[in-house]
Amino acid sequence: MKRLIARIVYALDRRLPRARVGGRESGEAYSLWEYRTGKALLDEYGDRIGPLAGKLVLDVGCGLGGKTYAYAEAGARVVGVDLSAACVSGSRAFAADRSTAAPFFVAGDARRLPFADGVFDVIVANDSLEHFSDPLVALMEFERTLRPGGVLALFFTPWGSPLGSHLYDYIRAPWCHLVFPEWLLRELLVLALVERGEADPGSRMRELMREYRTELNRITVAGYRRAMKRVPRLSVVHEMRRPPKYRVLAPLARIPVAGELFTGTVVSIAVKGS
Repeated sequence: MKRLIARIVYALDRRLPRARVGGRESGEAYSLWEYRTGKALLDEYGDRIGPLAGKLVLDVGCGLGGKTYAYAEAGARVVGVDLSAACVSGSRAFAADRSTAAPFFVAGDARRLPFADGVFDVIVANDSLEHFSDPLVALMEFERTLRPGGVLALFFTPWGSPLGSHLYDYIRAPWCHLVFPEWLLRELLVLALVERGEADPGSRMRELMREYRTELNRITVAGYRRAMKRVPRLSVVHEMRRPPKYRVLAPLARIPVAGELFTGTVVSIAVKGS
């Protein structure tokens, strides 16, 4: 019965549009997608973050280095840090082929940043806060390594978002993690992997579910705000909740509690006090 239900749900799921996330073709494609994301971020929020030229910038959760390189291209001296050694290796390869002064990349944990106190002018964490095993400790580390007057720029997908599951490469239904039980998520993943021609869909499904359970901290907008209040030297100077697709839906994202469901990205700019 469960498999029959899964097949019916999967058939309906295939009728929904895909999430607009690029760079899935290869590591290089993903780096280039990140690079465009970093450029767009600076275009939209550069006035709030401030000019990067000559600044020492830390990119936390640098992924495959595209965003990090975009910050370097803006004139910053950039360090990219990621928990994954494979991502650090990919970031170095991507930056090495470019003409701008290459950023420095290092493997490290956001909970224990391998840097001295008060060294960075700007810290950016884009699409990474929701993956930290302890967001509060990470925020404390950001505060520690920022210089007084330094800027922290956070961009993250909250758990209540339509895409909060991070399974959108396989399951198109919004809020699938909130609506579907785990057994159905597993069945839908297997069906998607079979359709893609995965050699061992069962093993790959178990890997994806492990990541789903362990690599998402399920932080909400309210949870992020509680954490920020516990780091008093970081003062939020700008916060907005961007809807996942249409800007006209932005007022819905501002509704207390229920607005979590219409928030695609939380944008938070904070400054470290003296």
